[in-house]
Amino acid sequence: MLKVALTGGIGAGKSTVAKQLSELGARVIDADALSREVVAPDTEGLAAVVSRFGPEVLTPEGALDRAKLASIVFNSPPARAELEAIVHPRVRARAREITDSLPEDAIVVQDIPLLAETGQAPGFHLNIDVEAPRELRLERLAARGLDRADALRRIDAQASDADRREVCDVVLYNDHDVHELERRVALLWDERIKPFAENLRHGHAERRPEKLQFVESDPAWFRRFEHLAARLRRVMGPSAVRIDHVGSTAVAGLPAKDVVDIQVTVVSLHVVDAFEEALGDAGFYGTVTFDSPKPEFPDIAQWEKRLYGYADPGNIAHLHFRSIDTPGQRFALLFRDWLRADPQARADYAQAKGVLAARSDSVTDYAEAKEPWFDSEGWPRANAWAAEHGWHAPLC
Repeated sequence: MLKVALTGGIGAGKSTVAKQLSELGARVIDADALSREVVAPDTEGLAAVVSRFGPEVLTPEGALDRAKLASIVFNSPPARAELEAIVHPRVRARAREITDSLPEDAIVVQDIPLLAETGQAPGFHLNIDVEAPRELRLERLAARGLDRADALRRIDAQASDADRREVCDVVLYNDHDVHELERRVALLWDERIKPFAENLRHGHAERRPEKLQFVESDPAWFRRFEHLAARLRRVMGPSAVRIDHVGSTAVAGLPAKDVVDIQVTVVSLHVVDAFEEALGDAGFYGTVTFDSPKPEFPDIAQWEKRLYGYADPGNIAHLHFRSIDTPGQRFALLFRDWLRADPQARADYAQAKGVLAARSDSVTDYAEAKEPWFDSEGWPRANAWAAEHGWHAPLC
């Protein structure tokens, strides 16, 4: 089951996106609707609200007077936090009930206005933010009957656009007419959401293109790493001793294949095997493999790892699970730190990559062609740099 979170500030157009995703075939769960359901008359949630805020928040008919409650909590962060502590857990529990009742191959979209505020993002395979310029949002809210001052208060009470972007994998810009937004949603559905769901259905990660292609260094690589690391931490907890962005995409200014490399350090590879099912549920799939041994450590057994990928076609990644204090685990961190610290090393590696790429017809050929360079240049020079600067692999 592909689990997608949809968020966006008030007036950004999130409801329009949710409606279209529903029409395309997604099962949409509306957190706002659930927040009303869990405090409906005769519910335990409403009883909890009345217990905290008093009977004055009820209408004569016994329903929640939402306007009255809003007037109490809107300008009081402590009161608002108390209300959220009552409502949010109940909304999440109800959302889980609905999700569990759906077919296993469903594409489930949860419409969550407070995704960034509530820390739920790592629990979803894909997070989508709908964003629009502030003035355009104010115009839309005015058309709904909100005066400007009230609209501004509501916008400012929510997370900022930057906060939402930090936790989301996709930003849908709603800065034109509705037809342009619908076009963007349809493209996202066809090119990312449906293939993602298909990968989950068949239990395999999105494969990197075999055609070799370098792109310029992209600041988005670091955010992509953070999103995947957050999902891994949620699945593995402290069993992941450390999670690091490694490889060329971890070095600013270095051209690379558009594949994010992540190293997950574990005490033992048996830990990874124990998490295989949970990792699969989160969209991570992999196998047993080995790194190429380096001259000082010729025993292939020292280079065993688990190589995983992610099922999202929009965030192709390689996850290298390695045991702590093994040669491969140490070298991945050392090589990254050496390139980050030494401009000449960075330039030399970029040049070598370019020369080897020109001689290679595929990613596989290129990967094989790099190994002699690592043996003759990368490994000895990185280790010499480590000795000169007192570098040691961090343990946690």
